[in-house]
Amino acid sequence: MKNQQNNSKKGTSFFEDDSGNKSSMRMMCFISLLSSILFGILTIYTGNNDGIIITFGFLVGCFAPKAVQKLAEKEVNKR
Repeated sequence: MKNQQNNSKKGTSFFEDDSGNKSSMRMMCFISLLSSILFGILTIYTGNNDGIIITFGFLVGCFAPKAVQKLAEKEVNKR
């Protein structure tokens, strides 16, 4: 009982999953989000329309892998 209370008080950081393990997926998504923000700012600053495609690609790369991972884990847990 005390062990469960200590674990719940400990908490996890942003880049750790619920069990406290480091999550490379969260790190990758965060880096992709920062990259999309950087490319978005550069696109607005330079006025280059090709940068929109790169920015959109990084935004998709930021959110899609985590959604696919959750779907795959849900399918695996069903079996």
